[in-house]
Amino acid sequence: MLSGKTYLITGSAGGIGNQTALELAKRGAKVVLFARPSNLQQAINDVKKVAREDKLISGYPLDLADLLSIEKCIEEYKKNEGENTSITALINNAGVMACPYSRTKDGFEMQMGTNHFGHFYLTQLLLPQLLKSKSRVVNVSSTSHALLQVPCTLETYTEQLNKQTYKPWHAYSLSKIANIYFTIELQRRFGAQGLRAYSLHPGGVNTGLQRHTVISQWFIAPLRFLLFKTQLEGAQTSLFCAVSDKAVPGKYHSDCRETKVDNPHAENPERAREWWDYSEKIVAEKIKQRH
Repeated sequence: MLSGKTYLITGSAGGIGNQTALELAKRGAKVVLFARPSNLQQAINDVKKVAREDKLISGYPLDLADLLSIEKCIEEYKKNEGENTSITALINNAGVMACPYSRTKDGFEMQMGTNHFGHFYLTQLLLPQLLKSKSRVVNVSSTSHALLQVPCTLETYTEQLNKQTYKPWHAYSLSKIANIYFTIELQRRFGAQGLRAYSLHPGGVNTGLQRHTVISQWFIAPLRFLLFKTQLEGAQTSLFCAVSDKAVPGKYHSDCRETKVDNPHAENPERAREWWDYSEKIVAEKIKQRH
């Protein structure tokens, strides 16, 4: 059982994030939900129904496409939960997939901004607590990191930042490579201090992520029960990386085991380091502009 352990989960109002929250709550854990304001209260109510005690479940509004929203969310979290509260694991689960071209409030391409830069900043803000707690950081990536057989660099990202050259699936693939890079570099930088980072592919899961994909509306939708895992099945590898000693720090997982990435560029440690440096620089610049 997970009594005395605390899990923070982004995107926990629906899909595999919600299932992850429910499963952890059933096992006695304290669960902190980060989700969009419109969905948050219902998610809190649903998770409380399976929790040992209502007080073990809390939640904070979060918009990963807005760096100031992330800042406010973590300020509220620390104010209410305490800056020295132990964190067992941060599960960076939220994401958008193959959406039409748009930008975040900070000017990032929407998929990279939400899936990577938002989680990068969120993790940065929690880093002192994560290090003190010797926490796990679980980054939900995807096998779609292999759709685009290139590295995630300023050059490949800039191509998706440009509306004329934007391709929804290419942008999604890059953001999922970025999740793997983030995991590799978190482990390299902080593994010696006890932090453990993991990336994973949850499997093909029938969630709201597919709402922007035209093919799902006419082809996949009628077959979804044959082609996709259930949301509970899709949550299993997230749970595995969050609780199991068999999960391998710094590595990519699928079906509850370490798995080789299908894009050699995605495991390049030098590219991971470069992308971290760029992420740190650009996020700091955007924050400075907003304040």
